[in-house]
Amino acid sequence: MIISKIYGGLGNQLFQYAFGRYLSIKNNTELKLDTTALEDKSIKGEFTIRTFQLDLFSIHATIASDNEIEKFKKSKIQKIKDLLLLYLPIQFNNLYIKEPYFHFFDKALNAPKNSYIDGYWQSEKYFFSIREQLLKELKPKNKVSEKTAELEVDIKATQSVSIHVRRGDYISIKSNNDFYETCTSEYYTSAITYVCEKLEKPVLYVFSDEPAWFKQNVKTNYKTVYVTHNIGNQSFEDMYLMSLCKCNIIANSSFSWWGAWLNANANKIVIAPKKWFKIKSKNSKDLLPKEWIQL
Repeated sequence: MIISKIYGGLGNQLFQYAFGRYLSIKNNTELKLDTTALEDKSIKGEFTIRTFQLDLFSIHATIASDNEIEKFKKSKIQKIKDLLLLYLPIQFNNLYIKEPYFHFFDKALNAPKNSYIDGYWQSEKYFFSIREQLLKELKPKNKVSEKTAELEVDIKATQSVSIHVRRGDYISIKSNNDFYETCTSEYYTSAITYVCEKLEKPVLYVFSDEPAWFKQNVKTNYKTVYVTHNIGNQSFEDMYLMSLCKCNIIANSSFSWWGAWLNANANKIVIAPKKWFKIKSKNSKDLLPKEWIQL
């Protein structure tokens, strides 16, 4: 079996699921999810509380038991040795594969049939080969809300452009503010200009935790719809609506990354911020698909 460690928000969870799903298909084995990190109440300091959300989609995975997880528990030295085994042309079982750095680690694709994977895996290079499968699975499992269903009709009928503006905990939590860049009004203005010049009668759909900031700081003459009804456990419906738009302008957020990646429009334009992190230790060279435009 493949066990994928699940932590972080929905966008992170989707990356962790997608790579685990790739490995399970490649190795013809089942995928299980270790959700214990989301249930850990001992973590100290300021952070955004997250809950398991992958069950909102038609995923092909089950929750790993404590006994199944226990089989992969290893010391730090043993984990390093497991990583080194990926470089050998021999299959080993029961490997614990800890992501060694942020950019694409191609040796992880060699993970054997019985592996535990622990990382963010934020690159489509880990799972692009099963894109069509993921597009089928990562749709809302249940009926969406009435308001979302109404917007879905409008989005499909217009030259719709999703705009994701993430501020919230990027501003309010110091550790996040030190770690992530915050997209500026200049970024959004430039992105809107670039996309809308190529569309006839574009309609902007703004998804944000601070819509008032966008209204005050980004001026546009295009029709603009603010999507504000999806909160709490329904926030995943924003990602679904983003994926239905003709084009996407994303923030440096894995949430809107997935909104754009799940967009099946062959002619879509995706605009992403060139700078994702403030810290230089994170190499984001493999984070964005090559077709996406960075501003």
